[in-house]
Amino acid sequence: MFNTNDRGSHEGSSYEGSSYDERLFSWRRIRNLLVGAVIIVVGGLVAVNLYMYLQYGGTMFDRYFEKKEQKSPMAGKLAFDKGTKYYIGVIRGEGRSQRQGNVYYIEQAGGTLIEVAKVNVEVRDPEKIDK
Repeated sequence: MFNTNDRGSHEGSSYEGSSYDERLFSWRRIRNLLVGAVIIVVGGLVAVNLYMYLQYGGTMFDRYFEKKEQKSPMAGKLAFDKGTKYYIGVIRGEGRSQRQGNVYYIEQAGGTLIEVAKVNVEVRDPEKIDK
């Protein structure tokens, strides 16, 4: 089962008849270690970005490659409910929601940001007060 004879332990190798021990810090081992480390790092980045994309809708590199969004022309205007004419808040932007369709992002008086469908919002310019 175990062959203690050195002569037969390396059958088929170019070092017939002698035992061959590779050095601890050979170029081959260092290269394999570096290639393996690079593969692990790249695989980790791919896994983390895939998770973030699926969970949060973006990757960690989006801040560097993100396109500049044009500011909404309605930003800064006041939002009122169409049915009751009650004040909702200040419009901070607009976008699209899967549930409500086209929406305004409105900052309420307490600082809370909410989504309200555009069809339910009446937009008014803030009144200028001359002193």
